[in-house]
Amino acid sequence: MKGQVSIRTNGGTDTADAWVLETLRRHEPASMHTQHPVVWHHARGSHVFDRQGRSWLDWTSGILTANAGHGRQEVAGAIGEQARQGLLHAYMFPTEVRARVVRALAELTGFPQCVLYTTGAEAVEGALKISRRYAKARGRRAVIVTFDGAFHGRTLGAQLAGGLSAQRDWTPDCDDVFVRVPFPASGETWDPSTIDAELHAVGAHSGEVACVLGELYQGSTLRRLDSAAAVALREWCTRAGALLVFDEIQSGFGRTGALFAYEHVGVRPDLLLCAKGLSGSLPVSAVLVGDPRHTEGLRPGELTSTHSGNPIALAATEANLALFADGRLVGHAAERGRQLVEGLERWTSQRAESRRVIGAFGMVAGVAFVTPDGALDPSAARRVVTSCVDNGLLLCVPSTMGGAMIKIMPPLTTTEAELAEGLAIFTEASGDAR
Repeated sequence: MKGQVSIRTNGGTDTADAWVLETLRRHEPASMHTQHPVVWHHARGSHVFDRQGRSWLDWTSGILTANAGHGRQEVAGAIGEQARQGLLHAYMFPTEVRARVVRALAELTGFPQCVLYTTGAEAVEGALKISRRYAKARGRRAVIVTFDGAFHGRTLGAQLAGGLSAQRDWTPDCDDVFVRVPFPASGETWDPSTIDAELHAVGAHSGEVACVLGELYQGSTLRRLDSAAAVALREWCTRAGALLVFDEIQSGFGRTGALFAYEHVGVRPDLLLCAKGLSGSLPVSAVLVGDPRHTEGLRPGELTSTHSGNPIALAATEANLALFADGRLVGHAAERGRQLVEGLERWTSQRAESRRVIGAFGMVAGVAFVTPDGALDPSAARRVVTSCVDNGLLLCVPSTMGGAMIKIMPPLTTTEAELAEGLAIFTEASGDAR
C-alpha cells in the first residue's frame, strides 16, 4: 500500500505515528529534524514501510548506507548468529569476527592494513592523526590540504578539514594548519601549483604537508574530481612526500558504478576512508592503509576507540562485504546508473530553463530547480519532495546548498522496473515546479 503521509505540523496529526513525532519534537533539538516526517518501521530491498504498512520506494539508501539494499537476510542472519553467540562487545580484545573482517577488506581492496572505527567522521579523524603523526616523525609542520566545498563529517577535526565555511563558524581558526584550495572539478582546468600558492599565503611549503584529503565526488556539491587533476594530484603528493587520502565514505562500495570511485580516475591513494556502505547497516568505518610504514610510529593504543571492532557490527560488515565479492552488485549499479542518468536527462530536456542536474555519478545524482533570474529555488525542491513522498517515493534534501538540491540515492539493488517507477513519480511530482 503506497499511502500518503497526512502528518500535519501546524497543530496536530492524524496518524498513528503522532506519539513518535511529538516525543522527538519535545526531547530533541529542532536542528535534528531535517527530513520529511515519515516514521520508519521496517525496510526491505528498495522499500521503506511505516507501522501502518504503507510503503515508499527509497531514494535515500539511508544516506548512501544501504547500498546492498535494506534488510538483507544475509546481514540480518549474521547479526542474529553473532548475538546468539553472546558476544556483544569486546573493546579492542581480539575476536574471530574482527580478524575475518580485516582479512576480507585486505583481500577485497588490496590495502594490507585497516583501522576500524564507527562513523565516517571518526575515520577522518583517524586519517588526520595517522598523516600528522607520520609527518611529524619526519620533522614536518604537518599541514593538511583540503578542498573548497568538501564535507568530511561533523566532528571538530572533520569540519576543520571541510570546505564549507558555514559549517566551520563554530570551530577555532586553524587556517595555518588546514589549508583549503579550489576543487579540481571534472572538465575544469586545474594546476597543482594552486596548492603551492595557497601554502605560500600561510607561510608554508610543500615539504611541510602531511596529507592532501579529498573526495572523488563531493557529497555536498556533487562535483566530480577531474581525472587529469587526480593524476597531477598524485604526482604532487609523491614529489612532496605527502600522503594522498581519498574520502570514499559516500562514494565507496559500488555507489559510482565501481567498487571505489578512485578506480574511475586510475589513481590509488595512500589512505582510503570507508563507512556507510561498508556494513550497509550498523555503524562501522575504516581507514585503509596502503603502506604499513605510515602507521609504524604510532604509540600502542593511539588509534583505538571504545566501539571499533564491535562484534555485532562486524558480523554485519562481514556478511555485507561478501555481497560485493563477485562484482555483480557493482555491475548492476553501473547499469542502473546509466538508466538514472538517461531518465534525468529526459526530465531536464522538458524544461531546460528551470531544471538542473547538479551532478550524476553512477547511482547518485543531485537535481535542483532554477528561478527566472538563475538562482536555485529551495522552495521548489521542498514542494517536489513533499509531493513525491505523498505518492510513494522517499527523497532527501541535504542541508548543503541552502536546501535547494534534491539528492537521489537509490539502493544499488533497485531493479529496472523500480527505477522506472521512481522516475515516473518524480517527473509527475515536479511538473508544477519551476
